Amino acid sequence: MDQKKLVYKLMEFSALEAYQVKLYQSQIQALEDPHIKHVYERFVMREQEHRDFITKQLENYNGGINIAAPAFTLAGIVSGKTLDILSLKDRYKLGIAVEQKAIQMYHEFIEMTRHDPELSELNKKLAYFMIDEEQHQFWFKEHLARLENV
Repeated sequence: MDQKKLVYKLMEFSALEAYQVKLYQSQIQALEDPHIKHVYERFVMREQEHRDFITKQLENYNGGINIAAPAFTLAGIVSGKTLDILSLKDRYKLGIAVEQKAIQMYHEFIEMTRHDPELSELNKKLAYFMIDEEQHQFWFKEHLARLENV
């Protein structure tokens, strides 16, 4: 894979993960149920692990920092705070949509790196991260279904 393209994709994922971290983090205080708060805290930890890994990859390949990440961090904060006025169902629906986009992006990046032997470890890590995103989406879908069936 061309290094310029790889760096661009890593920057894209750094922005995505920055958005997710701040989106979930900014909602925690407004959540009342302790279990749901713990779930969101766990989502934040996982997304931050993804972000940290991707940041390290960017440093290795580019030697620089993703300048778009602060904008996406701010977007995540604003999105999360806006949800304070919305219902839990709406929070879950947004979570499903965000996770679906992440899954789609990870799937595409995995396909791009699949046949490059030099990127085999990156490819494996991307697959692990996509599984995390799938689990997050499943949790949102499952809990949304519970709310809708009450």
